[in-house]
Amino acid sequence: MERTRVLAGLVGDTEVFRKVLEERRPQVFRTEEWPPGLPRTGELDAVLRGGLLRVPYVEMVRAGEVVPAAEFCTARTVAGRREGGFADPDRIAALLADGATLLLPQLDQWHASVRALATGIALELGRRTEAFCFATGAGRRGLDVHRDDADVLVVQLAGEKEWTVHEAPADGRWHPGPAPEPGAVALESVLRPGEVLYVPRGAPHMATGRQGLSVHLSFTIREAGTGRLRDAVGEWLAAGGWANALPQRPATEAELLATAAEVLRLGRARLAELTAEELLRLARGPLPEPVGDDAAAPGRGPLTV
Repeated sequence: MERTRVLAGLVGDTEVFRKVLEERRPQVFRTEEWPPGLPRTGELDAVLRGGLLRVPYVEMVRAGEVVPAAEFCTARTVAGRREGGFADPDRIAALLADGATLLLPQLDQWHASVRALATGIALELGRRTEAFCFATGAGRRGLDVHRDDADVLVVQLAGEKEWTVHEAPADGRWHPGPAPEPGAVALESVLRPGEVLYVPRGAPHMATGRQGLSVHLSFTIREAGTGRLRDAVGEWLAAGGWANALPQRPATEAELLATAAEVLRLGRARLAELTAEELLRLARGPLPEPVGDDAAAPGRGPLTV
């Protein structure tokens, strides 16, 4: 699908979504067809059984605590070396049945169609986007009510999941993590396969699986915080190269003062070139390269000779 149409495939009316994003208001989106490029759970199950998936691309959580890898992974002998951390689908299935949650972090780094979706979202919104997959049994939840330091697009892949989303904070006086006092409820909904939920950055939320195994993708849309803006200024100044023209080891106090004055002069001159829009772009970080339709075409792989 065209990368400029990724959002439309997920939420339908992109103008409505952008308004919701600007207002930081949770909302459920439903389209008439299965969103293009969205994987089916059979594809992910095949990956788990394919033998190559290993920690840290697979994790499990139980009662809010990370499950030790030894409980859901196995070791193998590869080229004469004993290597651990390979996902064991039978152990994972047993833990899921016992109430644990399966997490596949950074799905965008290794799953082609999910990478294309995350890249499309990033390019359309101008913000870095990552993908995570969660599988939860009926009546179970991976985490209690908590806040995420990102806007999140939740896409239900299989089963049903009941969501409670509280009002997003009106200011920046909050931290990601557990939210024992979440405030007023803004939205309660049950997501079904193909449906999409927008959770605003910082809005406390929790999700509980319903009717068998519930599987969903979370696209986390990152935003620059105050600290990242501060760091971006320093990185931008350092990239100017002007510091190389300064004396490296001034010896006297007069030389130190002269060097300090020159640093301020050059820094102010360079900062005068920086706009607020450019600083925000830098703080948000580099966007991914577009994923072309021929990305997997013959002749483009590293093993092609």
